[in-house]
Amino acid sequence: MTTSTNRAYTAHRSNRTLLLLQQIVQEVSDAPDVASALNVLVSRVRNALGTDVCSIYLFNSSDGSLVLSATDGLSPDSIGVRIGKEEGLVGLVARSEEPVNLRYAST
Repeated sequence: MTTSTNRAYTAHRSNRTLLLLQQIVQEVSDAPDVASALNVLVSRVRNALGTDVCSIYLFNSSDGSLVLSATDGLSPDSIGVRIGKEEGLVGLVARSEEPVNLRYAST
């Protein structure tokens, strides 16, 4: 790929990404409540990234737990499950405050 072709491809990809982000923000903004907004977010992010699962855990400051608040890919019955900040992959992300990208996450 030539340098100019590479730049054009990168610009096109950046524009597509920006458009996708704008669409997601609009859909989340249009949601009638927080739960609906979180569900839109996990669904759209999972689809955009092509992952098996996308979930959002919210920190509960009263007991220090992480609460599964939305998921696309895990059982809906798991919503509300609490885990400690010292537990598993979710706890690792919470402790490090950094994204973790794994090809295979053990269950």
